[in-house]
Amino acid sequence: MGYSTVDDVCSAFPRFVRNSAGSISDAQIQGWIDDRKARIRSVCMMRNFDPDAPPGGVNSVDVTNFLRSLNREGAIADLADALEANITTAAGPVALSERHRQSFESQIAEIKSGVHDYLFGQASRVTGTAGADTPVDQTPADTGQNQAFGKNTRF
Repeated sequence: MGYSTVDDVCSAFPRFVRNSAGSISDAQIQGWIDDRKARIRSVCMMRNFDPDAPPGGVNSVDVTNFLRSLNREGAIADLADALEANITTAAGPVALSERHRQSFESQIAEIKSGVHDYLFGQASRVTGTAGADTPVDQTPADTGQNQAFGKNTRF
């Protein structure tokens, strides 16, 4: 089961008639949702956060909404591709599917880079910088480290 529902995805296409003859089935849409969920979960787990097993057993409302929105964006792009294949013969990417796909990919990149670590309850760590092993709410002075180039330094 994904973070969003078939209803969430189909709401982006108000004229789309679900499960009609020759149309895209709910099962196919659910498959896209599940595929995108697996990718989202994989990227989150790279950042040491399992969205299916959060601390305390429950995600915050913000995390739940973020995951639902991201899952929806990816599945909307897949549904848009399928719908556009049935209605257009134009070559190249079509604006609607491409816009949702770019939104999905940019948010995945943000998760990979740690932009959303605090949302997921993780201490943010920036790789390759001075003080990289120091959480944002802690200064090197708090741990007795060299303070020359630590985070949160005020000049």
